[in-house]
Amino acid sequence: MKVIGIETSGAMGSVCLCDNDTIVGTKTFGKSFGQGKDVGSSLNSLFQEMAWTPQDIDLIAVSIGPGSYTGLRVGVTCAKTLAYSLNKPVIDVPTLDVLAENVKSSVKTFCPVIDAKRKSIYACIYERNGSAQKRITGFLLIPPKDLLDILPDHTLLFGDGITPYKDIFTQKNLTLSTDVSGIANALNVAKLGLKRYEQGERCDMETLEPLYLRRSEAEERLM
Repeated sequence: MKVIGIETSGAMGSVCLCDNDTIVGTKTFGKSFGQGKDVGSSLNSLFQEMAWTPQDIDLIAVSIGPGSYTGLRVGVTCAKTLAYSLNKPVIDVPTLDVLAENVKSSVKTFCPVIDAKRKSIYACIYERNGSAQKRITGFLLIPPKDLLDILPDHTLLFGDGITPYKDIFTQKNLTLSTDVSGIANALNVAKLGLKRYEQGERCDMETLEPLYLRRSEAEERLM
């Protein structure tokens, strides 16, 4: 299957084209309010470079969060627009799962952490058994101290949520990694999206929405 991967949840956005698990081409761009334009122009460039047409695509995979409110809205909107215009299926991929793919297979327990601001982080704890990995928590919006209380000893912690709360995380016997990338990428989105689709998971384009975990700051001020 030929797959588009779209990732706009963080400080760097990216898109890619994959043929099954093989990456064909990728483009990255910085976070900005013009990211919608960046997604479209980057995909057009890839199609031209690879001599593909949009109709060649079999599946559109998009990172749904948690992460940047603006970025996630842009990415999901672009994915839905493509799916509708091309009459192709779209599949949602949680961003924390995308980040988890950056961890080497030799690591048993690990946890990506994303800075959610307002003294909170987004996190999920994963455990690997052989080549298989599974979530051992749900997707969390949690104060760093509360996450510390549930992290098993020797868990590998990585992502942009470490630095603001390093004084908390160093209170326990954890591995704080700067070597593991805390940036989600479109290649992992495409690979996970294809895997989910081949396992029979489906996504309703009409109800597809970003995974925010909480209201925006502006919405909370109105409550």
